Amino acid sequence: MRFLLKTILLIGAGMMGYKYRYRLLNMALGVPAIRRFAVGSAMSFPGVRSKVMDDIFE
Repeated sequence: MRFLLKTILLIGAGMMGYKYRYRLLNMALGVPAIRRFAVGSAMSFPGVRSKVMDDIFE
């Protein structure tokens, strides 16, 4: 019974997170430290970095 309740709650939380994913992302990226970490992590990938640099200096 406890396993079923946890599974239902987890699925419900996942559905709510998916429904409000952009709102949650905007809230998270509104925090400067999290935004700095996210941008730094994304820029560590060579493909992302070259694409961004090409778009900036086009």
